[in-house]
Amino acid sequence: MYQKSGFRPATTPGPLSRRSFLQHGATAVALAAGARHLLSAQPAGGDFDLLVTGGTVIDSYSDTNKTADVGIKAGRIVAVADRLDRSRATRVLDARGLYVSPGWIDLHAHIFRGVNPLGVDADRDAGVNVGVTTVADPGGFCSDDFPQFRREVVEKSVTRVLGFVNVAAHRSKPDAPMQGDWSLFDQELTIKTVLENRDVIKGVKVLSSVRHAGNLTITPTQLAVQAARETGTHVVAHIGMAPPLIQDVLNLLGPGDIVTHCFKGFPMGIFHRDGRPVAEAWKALERGVRFDLGHGQGSFAWAAGRSALRHHFPLHSLSTDIHTGSVRGPVWTYGRTMAKFLHLGYPLPEVVKFATLGPARLIDEEKELGSLSPGTVADLTLFRVAEKKVVLTDSLNNRETGDRDVEPVHCIRAGKVISEMKIPPAA
Repeated sequence: MYQKSGFRPATTPGPLSRRSFLQHGATAVALAAGARHLLSAQPAGGDFDLLVTGGTVIDSYSDTNKTADVGIKAGRIVAVADRLDRSRATRVLDARGLYVSPGWIDLHAHIFRGVNPLGVDADRDAGVNVGVTTVADPGGFCSDDFPQFRREVVEKSVTRVLGFVNVAAHRSKPDAPMQGDWSLFDQELTIKTVLENRDVIKGVKVLSSVRHAGNLTITPTQLAVQAARETGTHVVAHIGMAPPLIQDVLNLLGPGDIVTHCFKGFPMGIFHRDGRPVAEAWKALERGVRFDLGHGQGSFAWAAGRSALRHHFPLHSLSTDIHTGSVRGPVWTYGRTMAKFLHLGYPLPEVVKFATLGPARLIDEEKELGSLSPGTVADLTLFRVAEKKVVLTDSLNNRETGDRDVEPVHCIRAGKVISEMKIPPAA
């Protein structure tokens, strides 16, 4: 059973829609573009709506890892400094003993609940209730049902919801290959949907594996690349069992495109049996292709993570691939996924970067998300690194015992505090 399960915004009674949640923050005026320095002076002539005090601030954009206060007004960060005046704040949130980071960003979560069989609740399972302020659904919606996704998920969630449209414009029948039938594709509709919804849609998702593409093999990937190029967005390519060959998929991708499930076990991932990354992965990296975890039910192996460390192959984004088959293990939560990377030996500031600035850059949102720079939206995650024994399981059901867990304590979304977090069991 989950501890402290449920969803309750700490500062707002009753049901809370995304529109009402963001109404106050929408009145904020962005600061000057040059004001992206973490240690700023306290703003003159104005109070703080919220002051987060005494926490250890980890911000990759400014390379900060120190005790500091964060001042928030009208849904925006307005000041970060060693100490800010408590008397000028409407509310003070004591963060002593906690880490304070930009809001976590999960670029791979299936949240079209009730339509996509994999869909979980955007707030409770994938978003603010587990410390994540921004969630992207990669391909869980198609062009023909995107209006419903916008209406029922994007507009009703407290969590910021983005996504990558499935290259297949129409949803397949149950148990049929998701992209293995020509009748599912409508390239004109896909491109039109992206261009008309750039506020939500950040690119095009393709399932580049035999299970999903069927006899069409590499063709859906080619279509996704074409749609992304024509819309000025990026491809998210799900890799898996061939055909198509992973090497052929990698060779199609260009700067800014994203490979998800990059730490799969051999032979479905980017590593040889002996742990060496395939040559095409290095070449893709040099071209500007980026690599996202996408843990999920079958896409993270301890061996692959250790191979990446050993060969200095970078990860750019930590994502869960949370869905109905992974939400109660092996993934559980975003924080538990972060704990696995601490267990592998990645330092905490690097893991925080995987959760914040890294994914913000992948979706071209680093001017707004992923940092604590004054002028950016006030999305923050306050968390502890709990020293305790915790069973950590990869997607191959290999269990290891870690000595630290990452537990969100407060989530701040556009300046509003949510304090009831969902913490998974330790064993």
